Amino acid sequence: MAVDIFGAPDFRKRSNEDANPLVRPELRITPPGVTTGLQGRLDNLQGGRTVRTNGGSSIYHAGQIEVRRRFANNFQMTGAYTFSKLISNADEVFSPGFGASESSFFAIASVFGGERLDRAVSTFDKPHRLSLTYVVESPWFREQRGFLGKLLGGFQISGVTTYETGSPFSVLNGFDSDGNSGANRPNFNPNGQRGVRAVPQVDANNFITGYINPEVIIGQTTNGSPIFAPINPNDAQFIVNPTFVPGLAGSVVRTGNLGRNTERTPPINNTNLSLTKRIRFGETRAIELRSDFFNVFNHPFFPSSGFIAQTANSLTQRFFLNPDTPSTSGNAREIRYQVKFIF
Repeated sequence: MAVDIFGAPDFRKRSNEDANPLVRPELRITPPGVTTGLQGRLDNLQGGRTVRTNGGSSIYHAGQIEVRRRFANNFQMTGAYTFSKLISNADEVFSPGFGASESSFFAIASVFGGERLDRAVSTFDKPHRLSLTYVVESPWFREQRGFLGKLLGGFQISGVTTYETGSPFSVLNGFDSDGNSGANRPNFNPNGQRGVRAVPQVDANNFITGYINPEVIIGQTTNGSPIFAPINPNDAQFIVNPTFVPGLAGSVVRTGNLGRNTERTPPINNTNLSLTKRIRFGETRAIELRSDFFNVFNHPFFPSSGFIAQTANSLTQRFFLNPDTPSTSGNAREIRYQVKFIF
């Protein structure tokens, strides 16, 4: 048995930063008298400025334990468990993350302190991971003498069973509610029903007139468009903020209070098995029949990267920008067969 405890102190890492973000009119820096060539950004005369910096940071601590049973009495097993915590403010400079519209930039531009506001559990945080590997050989007819020995001897079952905590992801607002560029997030209501969201309806002046639950359809219009059920925002866990439109009387700057990576996909619970039958012919020759079962119990699980946001439907009743996209999971059960002649 082996036990390891280790940690990595806070260290800098690469991140993308928008050095000249799109901002509301009152935040734009414009020289007096200039009215043409304006970009709508912090420096109103310059275009976008994506800068690769070392503004990202992360910290990791973990404890590991491994137990091994060497092969004896036709059985061998190894078990490994890791308990860990990974905290960061940015994870990938090339991948947008799990959300379909999630950005590799901070939700709020770094010039406004976004790197501090995005500090949370990392997209790659896996607090619990348990892995078991095992081999079991048939104790009967090991010598494979005679027809009965060749028929009933030479069997082996081996496998790997893995349990892993789901991947964190961010719930997105779907509207630019603060007038600045970034992946806005909604308001979190701790007393609301889990996974339910309330989407605002606004009038011509951008005043909120009510809320709907886009997961509950109660009818359709004459042109076939769905009619969604009204909802009291106090009953929803996620309250969406409407788009900020400068100049409209009802338009107010709203910044959601929900943090980054507050939800998780379902955990991975996967078992791969191999069933092998070896028939020996003399000392050096044998025929090996083998079947490999990947995800033998056909558990749905979600990859650690590269999947669309809607896979978390069971937690958040689909994501904000694409509520009608069906859930997608990966790695359905797969069976492979092979025959090998050994000589």
